[in-house]
Amino acid sequence: MTTTAKFWDDISIKYAKKAVPSEDIYQEKLKRTQKLFNKESIVLEFGCGTGTTSLIHSSFVKEIIAYDYSQAMIKIANEKKQQKNIENVTFEIKAVEDVPFHTETYDVIMAHSILHLTQNNREILQKAYQALRPGGFLVSSSGCIKEMNVLIRNIIPFMTSIGKAPKITKFSANELIELHKTVGFKVYDAWRYKKGELFLIVQK
Repeated sequence: MTTTAKFWDDISIKYAKKAVPSEDIYQEKLKRTQKLFNKESIVLEFGCGTGTTSLIHSSFVKEIIAYDYSQAMIKIANEKKQQKNIENVTFEIKAVEDVPFHTETYDVIMAHSILHLTQNNREILQKAYQALRPGGFLVSSSGCIKEMNVLIRNIIPFMTSIGKAPKITKFSANELIELHKTVGFKVYDAWRYKKGELFLIVQK
């Protein structure tokens, strides 16, 4: 995990300044997620990056605990938190493999732009399923590399080999949906807003 964490540490400042690819799509994702919340919701996010999404959602829930394995990303997240004077979000440095998925503790778990960056997704999803309370939701946004154009599919391994891109796990949208189902989740919302991109909400 050290090499991957260093990759994200090195790009953290640039990443924090980068605008989302589509503001309209991002706002729609936020809106669909916020429909799952109430003032008593306990939320976990892994792969939180610089914390933007958790901080936006903070006023809709009781508490958010957010993790990322990049120390530099978490540093930026905490700076944002202090600037906004938000008290119900906690940021911690942990790889997803080390996140304490406490049994039946959370109402919503968020995993944005992370499942295509991990290699043990069945195990991760099983832990998330166990950590959710009955009726709880897992929300994710994932790049479905198998559905992207040939140029992207071919250039990613090269970029990874020279340290310009993280290692990518390849799957299609259907494969990712089916993986969630095998763990026990029911599909609540599957939004394929762009070829090779899936916003997915599943329920325990």
